[in-house]
Amino acid sequence: AQAKKIFQRRDLMANKGTFGRALSICGSRNMQGAAVLAASSTLRCGAGLVTAAFPDAAYSAIAPKLTESLLLPLPSNEAGTFSSGAIPALLEQAEKSSAVLVGCGLGLNLHTKGLVSALVQNCTKTMIIDADGINALAANIDILKNIKAPVILTPHPGEMSRLTGMSIADIERDRVNVARRFADEYGVVLLLKGASTVIAGAGRRDAYINVTGNQGMAKGGSGDMLSGIILALLAQGVYPLDAAVLGAYIHGAAGDAAARELSLSSMLASDCIAALPRVLRTLER
Repeated sequence: AQAKKIFQRRDLMANKGTFGRALSICGSRNMQGAAVLAASSTLRCGAGLVTAAFPDAAYSAIAPKLTESLLLPLPSNEAGTFSSGAIPALLEQAEKSSAVLVGCGLGLNLHTKGLVSALVQNCTKTMIIDADGINALAANIDILKNIKAPVILTPHPGEMSRLTGMSIADIERDRVNVARRFADEYGVVLLLKGASTVIAGAGRRDAYINVTGNQGMAKGGSGDMLSGIILALLAQGVYPLDAAVLGAYIHGAAGDAAARELSLSSMLASDCIAALPRVLRTLER
């Protein structure tokens, strides 16, 4: 039902504000591609306005590749990641946004840990936390119990191990129940990545298992693309659990489309983003 709502024929009187304002807080000097891939997939999935916030140390690498995004370069530290001086501007921009993504290519140090903590405790807009955003939470995970708006976490098994203290082997043996228990304990939507991605929501007895996608997507950048897709759906008003489920489906379907045209060995995350229009065309019919 949510897919039909989002991908129905667009109102002739709509404007860019109709389709939401997405804020992507991603990237660093050494991981500039994460910011580009996340923002690009958000744009391709229908968000009206996308603001890409990134450390100013990465400006020359990121800015030329994001011609359709609003750019928000902010103070960086000697490591080329966001410095703590970026936090006030990010909190201000988050309040102007419909949904927020933080973590892809963020880097992990005291500055980025403080940034993630400030967002989790103060942001009043639905937020996706991925990659280094998740790693930043691992030592202080109980702050999730004080969130002011819905949160989606998108860990791979290694990140899930850091969050829970469980071994990767134990997580993989019981993916559905591990995801359900975590979602319930912390009141979040949990998307556990893997060959059969599991999506669980707090208070739900069931869980969703995604069936699209392929092994050619097991490459750097795939997670950044997934987070960007979910961000676009949230910005357009899809409920958090539905956005995670639909986002996983679209992500995998784009990967399947890329594999048909290229090969499992050579396909890249950017190829999957290029395939998004073909996937969304089928949903718009």
